[in-house]
Amino acid sequence: MQLTENQEMYLNILNEFIEQEVQPRLKELDNVDEYPKWMQERLAELGFTRLVAPEEHGGLGESMTTLLLLVMRATEVNNTLGSLLNCSNNANKLLSFANEQMIEKYIPQIIEQGRFMGMAYTEAGAGSDSKAVQTTAVRDGDEWVINGTKMFISYRSACSCWQVSAKTVDENGVEGVSVFLVDANAPGVSYGEHFNKFGWNGSDTGEVFFKDCRVPAWALCGEINKGLHISLSTLDGARLLIGARAVGYAQGAFDKAYEYASQREQFGRKLTEFQVIQHYFADMYAAIEVCRGYVLHLAAELDAGRSIGKGGSVAKLKCTTMAQDVTQRAMEICGGMGLLREFGLARYYEDTCVIITGEGTSEIQKNIIFKSIAKERR
Repeated sequence: MQLTENQEMYLNILNEFIEQEVQPRLKELDNVDEYPKWMQERLAELGFTRLVAPEEHGGLGESMTTLLLLVMRATEVNNTLGSLLNCSNNANKLLSFANEQMIEKYIPQIIEQGRFMGMAYTEAGAGSDSKAVQTTAVRDGDEWVINGTKMFISYRSACSCWQVSAKTVDENGVEGVSVFLVDANAPGVSYGEHFNKFGWNGSDTGEVFFKDCRVPAWALCGEINKGLHISLSTLDGARLLIGARAVGYAQGAFDKAYEYASQREQFGRKLTEFQVIQHYFADMYAAIEVCRGYVLHLAAELDAGRSIGKGGSVAKLKCTTMAQDVTQRAMEICGGMGLLREFGLARYYEDTCVIITGEGTSEIQKNIIFKSIAKERR
């Protein structure tokens, strides 16, 4: 695709940041499971945390296409970098449902400091089944009192506030699920130790506890008992970003494997001189480009003001499975070297395993896609 002047500029700035500041610290980023606050601060200084936020709120008003181009480039190098680049899109998510108090308090923290609006939805018994949430929110005068535990919550160190799903009862006694915006440092909010997990190094994943956590009445997002709509609309955009990150993982693994195969000799020939290896690379390249094209197509739809409908689920399903296939094949091509953590290839495979599950498993995406197809054909 033909890049705009702004897109070329942002990519050049990002590439310079990668070369000068990220690449020298890749070993640390791959092996030390701590959230890289320095990266968050530098991206804020460079203006990336303002990227797609509206100009009237202090953002740069760039397109979703620009954001996804940058995310794909970033995850070729490091997962957390790709995640942090999505910060400015958090402002748009917040603005889609926020009231005046929410905007005043949290938008500056997002676009000026690079802090996230995190999603605290998952529980031990309520992951993809969002209606099974056990966290409760009870109205007490001008406040809501929240109690519950959220599991597998990532980037806890990066968040200024949490979207928290909770069971509620309206004035007519009807039960439902609502969403609240809770300050990350509010009294009653605490954090467990981060999980020692496979993939997404540095993401600070663990539990978030809400114990008699009092929030003002205006912390309710939208209407009472209508939280599932907000949750699902937030996840639609998140799934498209996951698709973009998957394309970046696959491209990074492809490049690493090609560099190795073009130098490694077996039986007196470079690996890339064997036809079977050539076919492997051709299949990998084709799969990456098809997924890249679909992600950018959906971005263009959003930029034109059109809904992507089930497209986010399609992107999440196909891009993540593609990335897992490509990264696994890359490791096979590199043989024993691919298994060495210092070689820098295994992390791509590990990260693809995480995104297969995150933001809804492949089976959940298939359910969403089929329901949309069935609805269209009624």
